[in-house]
Amino acid sequence: MKRDPSFNRRAFLGGLGATIALPTLEAFGGKALAAQQKRKDPSRLACFYIPGAISQYKWFPKDTGPNYTLAPSHQPLKHHRDRFTVLTGLSHIQGRISGHTHPYSWLTGHNINLIPGTISNTISVDQVAAKHLGPTYLNSLVLSWTNGVGTATLSRNSLGVDIPATGNYRRVFESLFPPANRAEVKQAQERLALNRSILDTAMGNVNDIKRKIGRIDQQRIDQYLHAVRDVEKRLVQKEAILENGRPNFDQSKVRLEREARNSMQEHIELMTDLIVLAFQTDMTRVATQCLGGEAGPNYDDYKDWARKAGARLRGTHDVHHKGGGNRGADNPDVIALSFRDEMLCACVARFMDKLQAIDAAEGNLLDHTAILFGGAQTASHVGTSFPTILAGGKALGFKHGQHLRWPLDERPMSDLYLTILQQLGCPVESFKESSGPITELLA
Repeated sequence: MKRDPSFNRRAFLGGLGATIALPTLEAFGGKALAAQQKRKDPSRLACFYIPGAISQYKWFPKDTGPNYTLAPSHQPLKHHRDRFTVLTGLSHIQGRISGHTHPYSWLTGHNINLIPGTISNTISVDQVAAKHLGPTYLNSLVLSWTNGVGTATLSRNSLGVDIPATGNYRRVFESLFPPANRAEVKQAQERLALNRSILDTAMGNVNDIKRKIGRIDQQRIDQYLHAVRDVEKRLVQKEAILENGRPNFDQSKVRLEREARNSMQEHIELMTDLIVLAFQTDMTRVATQCLGGEAGPNYDDYKDWARKAGARLRGTHDVHHKGGGNRGADNPDVIALSFRDEMLCACVARFMDKLQAIDAAEGNLLDHTAILFGGAQTASHVGTSFPTILAGGKALGFKHGQHLRWPLDERPMSDLYLTILQQLGCPVESFKESSGPITELLA
């Protein structure tokens, strides 16, 4: 396999526990674990969220159908033209919100402002997939540009509660894989046993309370217990996987430290490399990544884009406001934002390249991975036509190489989520405000 120049030996992972056996699984090439073990390929899902606005003049293709003209922002993806579809006009209709809180609802389709003064939510589509695509060592991989909840994370559990995201590469790596030696494995097993004991105690206490409360409160408790049982099930699965130890792969090809200061592109590339490794080794089958913040971070990449476009240097919040909307295709701020969009498309193209280079039992890893890439606004506070690309998943029955467009408020984004879930093999008949799958996407 041709060596990727972005990896270097200085990034060899030290201090992770013990010597690793000779690699049988080459990172970012070679075969996926299912192909090695000659078993059926599992389905996978990766969701990437574009924060703030996009440069709509260069994002949306002018024509539709299989012979559409590729949009300027999508040029980095042109060699994957037959492996992705552009969708225009989808949005959350009943679940529409405004402001800088779109990451809360992008994957849930829920109007988080239904109850004034509070933020309520429901389960995100990635977590529905995670329920059915296991068992894996890690239920799902939740990544962002920083650590935390709120707009930093895209994922919500069955109670609608935020699942914290991480932006720390080493923490991601260590959460993905079982420890490297038996002493560390034993410690991990003891932690899991303690967690199960705590859950057992919690379940007993809640059941005692349930006998003393009314019907509505009992229903709420049942929802809580359902979420706890999910956690308990995952702990049992994790115990079994822990016995097998860490899969063998070449750790020297995994970078956990950034070399360029404050480069958003490098941050995204490092994170997507970890997703590829997680999918290849089958440590998880579901991943989400927020590709920045609605109002930050202020990254150095923009300085180069602003100079190139002749735009003023602005904070990220102002970039989204000034670069989005109907300000004219020649507006310097609009052009600067289009460079950001093109960079994000290049990162997704690189992610697809790496998945395609990994052999699966049938086809390659990209064929078994559905990739959702998009955002929830065309301009700041405007969420009536989500910029959306669906890629990969040939073996899942997706048909690509086209631009699909619907009139505004005709088709909910939830229809796409339902389509993805069903093609992944999840036994679901609906998702949020869905009316049915998008048949135009199916082969």
